[in-house]
Amino acid sequence: MILAICGGLCYNISCMFLHALMLTDAEVIAVLKRLFSVLSCASAMLLSGCTGISFTVDTLLNAPKLTEEQSAIHQALIKRVGANITLKYPKNGDYRSAFVIADIDDEPTDEALVFYEYASSSAKNGLRVNILDKDEDGEWRSVKELAGGGTDIDRVVISSVGDSGDVDVLVGYQNLTSEEKTLEIFSYKDGKFERIATDLYSVLEPIDINSDGSNEIITISKATDSETGHSEVTASLLRTQNGEITKDAGIKMCDETVSYVRSQTGFIEDGRRALFVDGLDQDGNLMTEIVYYRYSSLQNPMEQRADKLLPKCVRPAGYYSTDIDGDGIIEIPTTSPMIGYENAVAEEMVYTTTWSSYHDFYDLDEEYSGYYSIADGYFFAFPKRWNSSVTVKKDGESGELVFYKFTGDINTSSEELMRIAVSAKNRTERYTSDGYEVVGSKGQLDYVVKLPLDKREKLIPTVDEVKNNLYITN
Repeated sequence: MILAICGGLCYNISCMFLHALMLTDAEVIAVLKRLFSVLSCASAMLLSGCTGISFTVDTLLNAPKLTEEQSAIHQALIKRVGANITLKYPKNGDYRSAFVIADIDDEPTDEALVFYEYASSSAKNGLRVNILDKDEDGEWRSVKELAGGGTDIDRVVISSVGDSGDVDVLVGYQNLTSEEKTLEIFSYKDGKFERIATDLYSVLEPIDINSDGSNEIITISKATDSETGHSEVTASLLRTQNGEITKDAGIKMCDETVSYVRSQTGFIEDGRRALFVDGLDQDGNLMTEIVYYRYSSLQNPMEQRADKLLPKCVRPAGYYSTDIDGDGIIEIPTTSPMIGYENAVAEEMVYTTTWSSYHDFYDLDEEYSGYYSIADGYFFAFPKRWNSSVTVKKDGESGELVFYKFTGDINTSSEELMRIAVSAKNRTERYTSDGYEVVGSKGQLDYVVKLPLDKREKLIPTVDEVKNNLYITN
């Protein structure tokens, strides 16, 4: 408790001090994270042999608060298993709470799944899953506790995947000792909470892939032939039948992918639903594979036309595919050196990012090209008249991104066309009082630009043009 209070005081004092130094918000957060890393280490040393206390900037800023219903479920759980537990939160998917509340049986009321661990001193080690239901008085009660299949929770999916049409609970676990994740499927029927099937996967996504009005489950997993030792990764439609997992023949994934780091569902250009999977190749570059449904089976055009399509979607790590313009269609980024940076060393490289969408059959069409700031969460699409005429540099003092008219040498290009800054809302006024205008907002952040007062240069955009070309990705 003392350390937690000290941590909060240190955070508030640090914020005031660092802001007084006129650091940017990104620099403030970076310094605070380093500060709290030191404090966390100090707390571990002070409390060695005792129950550890840990805190970070993120947890102090975003400490989860229980709703009234979650508090009632929590108290019912504690009444059954004791208070010496730590809640566990899914890292991906639609359900991100340790309390998953949904109707998973044939009764009209909801049930609750809670994920937690006992303290290390307990005889019951490892992750636990507990289902709670309401009794005849409307009070929550624990029905059953089961041991989980991993060390952390990847995601939770509530869906019907069996031949009976009953609602199933799919829980994916991450494992410290394995690259692949563990899938457990649970059923709650006639008052019995049971594990009905298990499997391994690298990617797990619910999606109405065949547009029949209900979600299917797609898994991507590795299968190894026990005789030859040959491994192959396939994407398959998953179902359960008589308590066992069944999969269709599936579609082969690209041999060049060595691990998958992100997946999301969206649309391709013709309106077809698809799963977009970003993976790393052996050189650490990202590339995207697309899985969709056509001719009554799954398709992966990136594997089917690898020679044509893969070179068009390989880029550095961090450049994930995303719906850049909010129309539901997922775009795939590729990068090339920004004009003036063709001979730059890796640590000084600045990229032009081009976003493309997939078109059947086997085409990637360019949609936008411009500057993408992964750290600040925005993409600015260059107007057509900017092509080969504009480059960017970072202001060494303010950290702001500045767009310049390119005159043949990055070092001598000095005619400023626009600068962009990202500000916490409570600090935006200091920008607007200095001639900046707000061109976008998301959450607690404002995106502001400053344009030259002398507008004779035709490359200088208007404020409306900036607003139309700025895509916030945070």
